[in-house]
Amino acid sequence: HHCYFSSETQPTLWCAIPAIEELQTAWEMKLNLPKYEIYKDAIQAGLDKIGKYYRKFDDKPVYVLALVLHPYYKLAYIKMQWGGPEEQVKERAARNPNAIDWYDEALQVVEAAMQEY
Repeated sequence: HHCYFSSETQPTLWCAIPAIEELQTAWEMKLNLPKYEIYKDAIQAGLDKIGKYYRKFDDKPVYVLALVLHPYYKLAYIKMQWGGPEEQVKERAARNPNAIDWYDEALQVVEAAMQEY
């Protein structure tokens, strides 16, 4: 799945999160492979930079709204990629007290936007 951040024919804001996640996943897979050992520091630096910008999505509900309003992705993408209540229960059972039900978080973003507008 390849997506571009600008388009003359249609809005592409919904591409931001999946594109960053795709790049992050690819680099994480390469990080500890012997084939890429000489690039390990550069890959880690890139992952750190991606993480910095990825965390900024938390402050910008428009990205979540763009995914939720997309006719294909809707809330399914968020539940599949980030997890819902089942994943939160598993994370808490694994002693992660900060586990989040991202599906519920996305619903709250949508509800807040609906109340505001």
